[in-house]
Amino acid sequence: METNRLRQFCVIAETLNLRKASELLGISHGGLFKSLKVLETELGYALFRKEGRGIVFTDGGQKFYPKAQKFLQAHSELLREDSTAANTFRIGTFEVFSTYFFSGVLAKEFSDQQIVLRELIPGHLEKALIQDEIDLGITYDPIPMQGLQILPIVKCTMGIFRNKDAFRNISFDQIPFAAPVFPIDSAVSGVKGLDGWPDDKVKRRIQYKVDMMETALQLCSEGRAVGFFPDFVVKLYNKTRPKDLQLIRFKGPKNLKTVKRMIYLVLRTSSDESQAVKKIAKCIRIGLSPKSWST
Repeated sequence: METNRLRQFCVIAETLNLRKASELLGISHGGLFKSLKVLETELGYALFRKEGRGIVFTDGGQKFYPKAQKFLQAHSELLREDSTAANTFRIGTFEVFSTYFFSGVLAKEFSDQQIVLRELIPGHLEKALIQDEIDLGITYDPIPMQGLQILPIVKCTMGIFRNKDAFRNISFDQIPFAAPVFPIDSAVSGVKGLDGWPDDKVKRRIQYKVDMMETALQLCSEGRAVGFFPDFVVKLYNKTRPKDLQLIRFKGPKNLKTVKRMIYLVLRTSSDESQAVKKIAKCIRIGLSPKSWST
């Protein structure tokens, strides 16, 4: 019985949706279905049955699921080196938190611990948690999935930012924005853009679609575009730039109210809220506090 097949079964069990599970696992729907049938043949009984358009556990599947979880957890512990298990913490997040906030705030708090930092957009971040590729996710667009717990930490204020000499006498609908390429399809907030722009309330003209937030910041710094960023990112960015290339807040249209977005930590439901998790939550709260910018 292959360990990978057991892991696939657990993802199916957590989603109760073959198509969703195949997306999370990165394999075809047909391939996952065949793998499930092989596992059922090895066990000698069915694990799921169809109900309506979805699937549900059989009695055998219901009993087998916790056994498979325990086996995978034990297997993971056996493969993990003692030193790595004791001194490594794996974090998944995206560029908003990794580029400036991590190096400026988190890294110094974990100087005695090995940190594995992976940049993952919403959806991929949750998949990595389910597959035990990371221990914690930091995001403001969590995608709810079975097997995960979502912990709200603190809100950050968003704003439109530009170079101080750019776009002074131009109507809002003509101002070019730099915005992320990737959309978000299933976020709790209903926001479609990775940068958090409220598309359902205010339309904007996106001229530059970019993979990296750093590229958007550079375009804004040079006066070629404006961008929608968290305050804390711009404040950290400005610390590294000369005054003529720093960003200032741009007053948007009247119907755009102040946008605040909650920052979340995402964990597996089986994970304990460790000291590392508590330390990260504390760092985020302190790092985003207005008092932290006056020191």
